[in-house]
Amino acid sequence: MVVLLSVLVALTLFGVALIFIYYQKLFRLYRFQQNFINGFTHELKTPIASLRLYLDTFLKYDLSKEEQTQYLTYMLNDTERLNQNVNQILQIAKIEDKNFKPSFQKADIIELVKSVPIKNPHYFETLDISFKETSEKYEVDIVPDLMELVVMNLITNAVNYNESEGPKLEISFEKNDKYIVTTFKDNGIGLDKNEFKNVFKKMYQVGKSTKGSGLGLYLSHNVVKIHKGKLRVSSSGLGKGSEFCLYLPLPKDEQ
Repeated sequence: MVVLLSVLVALTLFGVALIFIYYQKLFRLYRFQQNFINGFTHELKTPIASLRLYLDTFLKYDLSKEEQTQYLTYMLNDTERLNQNVNQILQIAKIEDKNFKPSFQKADIIELVKSVPIKNPHYFETLDISFKETSEKYEVDIVPDLMELVVMNLITNAVNYNESEGPKLEISFEKNDKYIVTTFKDNGIGLDKNEFKNVFKKMYQVGKSTKGSGLGLYLSHNVVKIHKGKLRVSSSGLGKGSEFCLYLPLPKDEQ
């Protein structure tokens, strides 16, 4: 009887533990779903509301040619923002697919980084970007469209998470025995040390900020992993800016 009761108690405790673990996973899934809906819906709703406002203005008022051009520019910017958000979802689905086979090309990382703000000037009108120049060519094996997304996310963060009157971003490049390191140093809101690992989690947002979808750094981290590189963040604390370091391995013939 004692042995039988002991086995029953053990089975009961095991069952309770399984239910508890299942409940915890279900709760985390529910929270993830809610964060995704809240964060991503906000990212979609804002440009849609803006587009609707401009279209209503076109219908109600007789606008001058100059005003029409200005509003059309705003609308194009909003559609680009929608496109970027949707593209991030599609890219996440692609890189999480086990059958995904990246197509690498040799490219100069300095040229690629510099091209991103040139291609998207409307995102960075308020951001003062400076580059620490180097005469060297820093060539790496990358998937260009994916790496552009990484750079776009890192530069955009310097705008979105910045409360200073003059947002600044300093980008520098250096080479060591194994990696080409691209550093993005901003004067934004900064991070607490406890947040360093969390910022790369899917749908994670610092504090209660509604800026961003919570997908940018998660996508960037996974893209860098595909390249067998590293993405690290550091900060001296809240209000003291952040520094993201992108490590991409040198081509094998240079290592």
